[in-house]
Amino acid sequence: MTIPEGQPAGFSVMSYNIFLGGAGRMEHITDVVRAVNPDLLGIQEADDEAAVARLAEAVGMDYVYGRANTIHHVAFLSRFPIVRSHNHPFPGIMRKTMLEAHVLLPNGSEFVLFVVHLHAAATIGGERRRMREMIAILDSIGSSTHEPHVIFGDYNALAPGDTVVFRHLTAHYANRMTGAEMGTRRRPRQVTIGGLLDRGTQQGLLTSETLLPRHLIRLMLDAGYIDCYRYLHPDEPGHTFPAPDPAVRLDYMFAPAPMRHRLLACEVIDAPMVPLASDHRPLVAQFAL
Repeated sequence: MTIPEGQPAGFSVMSYNIFLGGAGRMEHITDVVRAVNPDLLGIQEADDEAAVARLAEAVGMDYVYGRANTIHHVAFLSRFPIVRSHNHPFPGIMRKTMLEAHVLLPNGSEFVLFVVHLHAAATIGGERRRMREMIAILDSIGSSTHEPHVIFGDYNALAPGDTVVFRHLTAHYANRMTGAEMGTRRRPRQVTIGGLLDRGTQQGLLTSETLLPRHLIRLMLDAGYIDCYRYLHPDEPGHTFPAPDPAVRLDYMFAPAPMRHRLLACEVIDAPMVPLASDHRPLVAQFAL
């Protein structure tokens, strides 16, 4: 990650969906975390708490765990003291959960992080559920809205204006159905459904905005948050999924608009071990103290 010259180092926050608890891939996941070396780490699909505990010990971080309404739990790891934490499963509203953690930064100030993992269906109904989930989350934050904090994780949502590479998505799900190993790129085919959708969008016959609903991220922006990656990279795709051939941006870091002056960097991590570790690429932001 590149920090602008003359800026203080500050602290880093990393979001990482490790896919089905990292089963069989924890060594690669640990390598990724070590390479990035974040100060604060939110994990989605942290389905195996014992594996999270081993990861935390391996990288020298403390952790707290948030049990979800389904099998896909979340976790938060920190190099700084965790003052307190609270899990918010919102039964009947969220499919998974939100984990709230308060940490003590090196300058003595308290910083709040909310790790989220929203509903996954790429449909109008799925977007409506995500909207209900996020409204509950924002309502729960309430008076903390103007305090320094970040809401980050796997939103499973598309931002207005973001691009989609459909052929990469369809290849990824074809690999999933055939049981291909993590990180495998599917052999190129002349004609695929994804390729036809890409061609249709390129020719103006349809738009990905019409195919896939995009209300959730607009809700966050209207609530007074900045999309950290898009704020610093207005013209780059920032795709985080699937890891071998990224096609879509599903992972986000949101901070209150007044924190934009503290945002030093926000990058999607690409390294040789990343496609072997998970189907998502990590997202990392750097903030000034």
